[in-house]
Amino acid sequence: METLPNWFWIAYYIFIFLTLISGIIYWVRQLYSALAAITIILSLLIPLVGFIYFIGRPEGLNEYEYVMSQFQNRDLWSLFIILTHFYFIVWWFLFLDVWYWLKKIPPYYEVLIEKIKSWKRKEKM
Repeated sequence: METLPNWFWIAYYIFIFLTLISGIIYWVRQLYSALAAITIILSLLIPLVGFIYFIGRPEGLNEYEYVMSQFQNRDLWSLFIILTHFYFIVWWFLFLDVWYWLKKIPPYYEVLIEKIKSWKRKEKM
């Protein structure tokens, strides 16, 4: 059977473990507690569901190819796996409060305009 490389699986399980830890942290701190509970449940459930789901894949397909082919065939378990991973991505945006940091970053075009203006001032001198 073909499978994804070992480095991918190490990174994937670290991601799942950190997602579980972040869910526990937010659940204890009672921030987004309903979402944190869902995150805890899904981060414990998705490795088990994925393992059982990937056992039935045919020869020559790795896990990603199998999920995508089954998703095109409208399989509900593949939809569950994909939506759960999208949920984890959204959860990390909430956990890291990325939206707050993105709002604080100045627009790059304004920074570039200021640099061009300062260069023009230096050239005139």
